[in-house]
Amino acid sequence: MTMLSRQGRSARTAYALPKEPSLDLHARVVNALHWSLAIPRNKIDVEVESDWVTLRGVVTKTYEKSCAEALAQRVPGVAGVRNEIEVRPETSS
Repeated sequence: MTMLSRQGRSARTAYALPKEPSLDLHARVVNALHWSLAIPRNKIDVEVESDWVTLRGVVTKTYEKSCAEALAQRVPGVAGVRNEIEVRPETSS
């Protein structure tokens, strides 16, 4: 494939290596969770297999677990979410 510049001369074509879909999907889910203020960072592990996302980890509140699942489900390309996140409330000492 050749692209033409505005002057009509041939421009160099950039070829991107094909991305493995599961790696791209993994990155998008991790990014969505990372930027959420409702979910503690670095507490949830993400695995992707055949466009299905598995969430694992430990959080202290039920809504954090629910938010993580909802965010992952909204990422384009996610077929479904297995939410294996544990909720362990903080204990007062």
